[in-house]
Amino acid sequence: MTIYVPNYYSRFKCIADKCQHTCCKGWEIDVDDESMERFAKYENIISKVKDNSFILEGAEERCPFLREDLLCQMIIDHGEDFICNICKDHPRFRNYYDDRIEMGVGLCCEAACDLIIDNKEPFALEPQAPMSQEISVLNQFDTDILSRLDSIDSVKFETSESISMYQDMEVLDEDCAKVIAACKRDEDEVNKFISVHKSQFEQIAIYYAYRYPKMPSFAVEACKVIAGCAIEIGGSIKSIKEAARIYSSEVEYSDVNMEIIEDVFMLFGEDEDDD
Repeated sequence: MTIYVPNYYSRFKCIADKCQHTCCKGWEIDVDDESMERFAKYENIISKVKDNSFILEGAEERCPFLREDLLCQMIIDHGEDFICNICKDHPRFRNYYDDRIEMGVGLCCEAACDLIIDNKEPFALEPQAPMSQEISVLNQFDTDILSRLDSIDSVKFETSESISMYQDMEVLDEDCAKVIAACKRDEDEVNKFISVHKSQFEQIAIYYAYRYPKMPSFAVEACKVIAGCAIEIGGSIKSIKEAARIYSSEVEYSDVNMEIIEDVFMLFGEDEDDD
């Protein structure tokens, strides 16, 4: 089966100790069976696993192998190939189809945010493959971004409905949830901000249209909320990246929240599974 990846995918690299929002704390870390067999040979490792998950430590829920310098003790002692699959894989995702697999990297990761949002090239798959109609529209960088977003938005979600939806969502991180709750909702101001930062929001919209091909209106909703959050936390490109990371972390990585999103934005039956 052929695996397809975005044309920027090969440039992704974990920034490890330079990351300001490490995935080694605040996230449940499940250990796959193969890694469990490997870890069982080391008492100092297996003693920190319970119910096939690492026992997180402290109020920050840190991985027990995360050092104070934000490097991984397990990698230092045993090498990168030794760690469990989820640690090797994150923040990658996969959409499974009958004849192919499409992979990417999630915006929950600040390195992925830099890579995706700073990208200036139209989206393409490697190896080469046809684009969806929505991505083809979003790839038209010489046209008005608001018109393109409107053309792929079949749901036309009202602001009041959007506010209510996020109020019903599961809270993964209280600080992130507060940023989303406080996002700017003035439509004219949000649209102006998206237009001014056209390049960044083209890439954000394409990311969501690619990852969730059955929910193109979700791509529009994400852009609007990320823009509203970015306005409130500084209004810079750096703020856009941080708002995108917050939104992705809080919405995309909760099964409960994605069920809410799917109930609102799913166009028709799913043909693919996202992992």
